[in-house]
Parts: sequence; C-alpha cells; structure tokens
Amino acid sequence: MVDATERPDTSLHDSGGPVLFVVDDDVPTTELLCEIGREAGWSVFGFTRLAEVHAALDHRPPRLLILDDDLVDGRGGDLARQLREDPRMADVTILVCTAAHPMRIAEIGAWAPVIAKHFDVGEIERFLDAAGRREPRARHRRSG
Repeated sequence: MVDATERPDTSLHDSGGPVLFVVDDDVPTTELLCEIGREAGWSVFGFTRLAEVHAALDHRPPRLLILDDDLVDGRGGDLARQLREDPRMADVTILVCTAAHPMRIAEIGAWAPVIAKHFDVGEIERFLDAAGRREPRARHRRSG
C-alpha cells in the first residue's frame, strides 16, 4: 500500500517530447498518469501539491497540465481559471481529472475540459495525442 504522504517519482523524464505536468495528491493516480504520458512520448513532471506546480510553472511552462480539483493545498479547477486569465500561459492546454460533484465539474468546464474519475486510460491517451499535435499560438501569429 502507498502512503498518501509518499511522493511519486517527480523527476523530469525528458523524452525530447512536449512537457506534461501531472498534479494529483493521490500517489497511484499521479504515477499512472505520468506513466501514460511517458509511454506517449511526453517529458513528464509529477506533482502532489499546487505549491510545487506554481514554482514549476514559472520555471518551465508545460504544453499540457493534467490536474485534479481536490488537492491538499487548494483546488486545481481554481488554478485552471487563473491560468486561463494569464496571457503568459495561453499555450498551456489544461485537462482536469476529478471526482468532484457535477455542479463543480460544470463550473470547471468553463475554464478547461474535464474528465471524471474513474477515467478510462484511452480517454487520457486520446487527450495526450490531441494536445501533442496542437501547435502553440505563437506559431500562428503574423509578424508585423
């Protein structure tokens, strides 16, 4: 059994692929999502707390952020809203995986796509594939 305070492997798994951040305070879920990302060719960071993710976002924004809503130190859905309002994070794709109440899921859905837990691995794989193909907006801007 995994202790809830045990940290998953959060080291960067640099495959040369796009960067994925996974944030969930349930260690087995974090490890599963990180493994799915690595198998799909992503360079993966895993986190169990929002405080860790805030520091990492300033250092190296990911292409994709997968996060739970109900975390020990805050709500992932609120982070999704903050990131949508931050022009520096415009190219970060966000996916919220949560077992939150349907009303909370609807609220979060205004800021980011939501997959309800217990999710199907195929749903995550399809989302990773689509996010990996999406080009950052900066590439679409015309020069002046």
